[in-house]
Amino acid sequence: MTMRYEVRLAGAGGQGLVLAGIVLAEAALIEGHIVVHSQNYGPEARGGNSVSEVILADEEIDYPRALGLDVLVALNQRACNENLPDMKEEGLVIVDSAAVKKVLWGKVLRVPLQREADHTFKDTRVVNMLALGLLTPFCPMMSEPSMIQALTNRLPDRILEHNIEAYRAGVARGRELRRSTHFHELEDAIEV
Repeated sequence: MTMRYEVRLAGAGGQGLVLAGIVLAEAALIEGHIVVHSQNYGPEARGGNSVSEVILADEEIDYPRALGLDVLVALNQRACNENLPDMKEEGLVIVDSAAVKKVLWGKVLRVPLQREADHTFKDTRVVNMLALGLLTPFCPMMSEPSMIQALTNRLPDRILEHNIEAYRAGVARGRELRRSTHFHELEDAIEV
């Protein structure tokens, strides 16, 4: 059976979602998967709509757009509202709980990502790395070592360690949430 896994990262311009999508795509390539990455963002430098989509597969991808999202990471209410219609029925929605108040979906993880970036790391710019880390334990086609390698390949040395620290904090939080949630149907497909 062909494996196809679709992830969309959505929020506002300036939150680093395009970079997050590029890192996720590169990590998938390191894992040996076939990958398509696309991005869409408004003309505003900051604050406009920003979407980064990554499709991972184990054989050729014949259609380069999402057919049904396995995971949506939404960092604001608009991103959540606009992208929920593209979800697979059993898909997972991860939201920044401070920015997204209403989610009409069954499987939802609510984490105050921006607040954690601000308070724990004193840097709003690492919200994308926290989100990538949180996503990793829920993505059966990704591993932490590949993500760290992709981060190392993409980020300048002066910010690399800070971003890896934020990424690892997100992974730890994601693992904790996987153990404590009722998403037991994911247990067979995803290695903890």
